[in-house]
Amino acid sequence: MFKLAYKALADRKVRSFLTILGITIGSAIILALIASSSGLNTSVTSNIQKTGANILTIRSSGGYFSAGATNTYQLSQTDISYLEGLKHVAHVYAYYSYSGSIVSGSSTLSTTLVGINLAALPILYNGLTVAEGSLPLTSDVTTAVIGWDIANPAGGTPINLHEMVQMTVSGISGGKSGGTQLAVLANAILQQYGTALSSNVDDTIFISFQAANLLAKTPNYSGIYVVVDNTSDVTAVQNTITAHYGSNARVVSPGTVLSSLQSITGQLTVFLGAIGGVSLFIATVGIVNTMYVSVMERTREIGIFKAIGYRPREIMAMFLAEAALTGVIGGITGLMLGYVLSFLMGGELAGSTFSFGRGGFGSRSVGTAATAASAIVPVFSTELIIFALAFPVLLATVAGLYPAWRASKMNAVAALKYE
Repeated sequence: MFKLAYKALADRKVRSFLTILGITIGSAIILALIASSSGLNTSVTSNIQKTGANILTIRSSGGYFSAGATNTYQLSQTDISYLEGLKHVAHVYAYYSYSGSIVSGSSTLSTTLVGINLAALPILYNGLTVAEGSLPLTSDVTTAVIGWDIANPAGGTPINLHEMVQMTVSGISGGKSGGTQLAVLANAILQQYGTALSSNVDDTIFISFQAANLLAKTPNYSGIYVVVDNTSDVTAVQNTITAHYGSNARVVSPGTVLSSLQSITGQLTVFLGAIGGVSLFIATVGIVNTMYVSVMERTREIGIFKAIGYRPREIMAMFLAEAALTGVIGGITGLMLGYVLSFLMGGELAGSTFSFGRGGFGSRSVGTAATAASAIVPVFSTELIIFALAFPVLLATVAGLYPAWRASKMNAVAALKYE
């Protein structure tokens, strides 16, 4: 049956090719969209989990603002005292956050300047390590910790350990319109880390909290991190803080963000899969049309098969085998094309940023190194591969049912006399 089916497809090369191409494209789109969106979900989950599940972020309800702004609630030492007095709170870290830029060779690199207790970095970022040097003293106002992409810019001039870093800082209250000039000494260079929550550690420059306080000239902070002593107490602490601030501030936990983003990426996977399903449905309609025309063209051939003893179910099986073989070839080629396409789509999705407002350490990419680090790797589960292979075969077989049934019901004499 399959040898006859293959011969029938080979005898109609152009038509068979176009039919298989439709299945290939539909199958490839489904595979690529689902694998890429699953990879996005995995990447988002991994990045968020880099920040401890027991860490809460408190920001003004207006989102990111320059420290010292007067159009929203201001976080200050009063808030630190309140938070430190809460039950189950282990640490409280206020921070300043500003956007900035560095001229590196012929390039200008965007960066984020963060002023925080530098001893808090390993606590806030799981697995964060120093590649060169050592973390400065928390009271040091002249040195800094440099992110990997700032120290190793693509196309720019590398920054070596103990080298002076000149940068322009924007958003400082009372600063110059063109930005405030700042020079710090690179006392440590961080190992490549990537994105965690809404921050890209690799393009961030960290200075001590005291240095940032002197620079900002204000007692008001960009945000506050609260480290809860146990993950089981995070919800209770978050509810307490939220009730205290009301609409004045937002309290965000990695678990809440993760749940929201997983819901979004889950819906995205279903939506994109549905788009691919439409493409495959259109290909299925093409199979019905092709098979029906094939039956009409081969009426005399069907009559000959019946005349030499083929039974109706054998005639039907022969045409179903042709449809199934079309699905098999289309499914295999679709799997190969979808595999390549999913990596191309993964690169596009990597440029998408899920952010819940600025006020963390920021989120940027510096050069190709950052892009490579944040690339979305498609996820090919066993279930997805089986589905990508079996679904086109099933659709093609179903699409061939009516033409095959019609062929099996033809009258042998009438078919032989058909012109």
